[in-house]
Amino acid sequence: MYPFNATPGYRPGGSVFGFWSDNLESSTDNRMGQVVFGFDTTDQLAPGQTAGMRVTSAVITLTQQNEGVVYDATVDPYECMLNPPLIADVDEGQPIELFGVDYRGGYDQDSWPENGPFGPSSGLWGSRYIFNAGFRDGVLSDVCNQIREEWTPTPFAVSVPEGVAVGEVIPLDTVHTFTINVDDEDIQGYLLDGLERGEVEFGVSTMYRVESQTGTFASFYMKENALVEFGLVSPATLELTLEEDLGGDPCDFDGDGIVGGADLAALLGNWGSSDPQTDLDGDGNVGGSDLAILLGCWGE
Repeated sequence: MYPFNATPGYRPGGSVFGFWSDNLESSTDNRMGQVVFGFDTTDQLAPGQTAGMRVTSAVITLTQQNEGVVYDATVDPYECMLNPPLIADVDEGQPIELFGVDYRGGYDQDSWPENGPFGPSSGLWGSRYIFNAGFRDGVLSDVCNQIREEWTPTPFAVSVPEGVAVGEVIPLDTVHTFTINVDDEDIQGYLLDGLERGEVEFGVSTMYRVESQTGTFASFYMKENALVEFGLVSPATLELTLEEDLGGDPCDFDGDGIVGGADLAALLGNWGSSDPQTDLDGDGNVGGSDLAILLGCWGE
């Protein structure tokens, strides 16, 4: 998605690139070309099925449909791009980064159509309705204008192109792997929230700079590409592994993050049984001592 895309939501290739002027007078987002996509997970996980679970692995792949960009494996600070205080970039290129997404303009995950509009003012920075987003002090935030706002976003993952060494040009049909940092609790929550709703959404972008009307940038096969439709190339893929979250509060039976009425109902529903989940004291019987433990955790 970018300001001059005439076919949003239906493109054979998704392009990612950055654009900015040294004096920051450009009206466009610094992360100008972005890809946004999602995965419907309802066939694998029904809503509520992830309660008490934790994502232990999350890997996304995309296949590049062109060549010419250099592989950079590290996140570059915004100071490498802002002059002043320009600092040296120790490696060539810019990383291709994976983020979550967020919305503005009254849209959300449920109301956003696949062919939704770019924004109210085509090209104006900070106006696009759906955008790449990362966590800033625990808050999901727009990452599109890191130079203008003078901060360095932390991506969910950085691309690793298969068979390409750092500093080499990435060839045609290279598979990019994004291994998501599931140990980050904000990202963990983002993934679980998406699974609970039945769709997990992501964005890919880069600060690989292009000039007006020119420049080399990465582009990835989308599901509308004829090669994908004929099974010759893979579209975006997502592989998730979930396990029971043994580190959570044992009183939070439904896994919603707080001990409350639903957990009390679960315990009372098992009263007098030997149910292992609600037998908090492990004496083989769900009873008064278990209720006391749960009430001691109330609201946590």
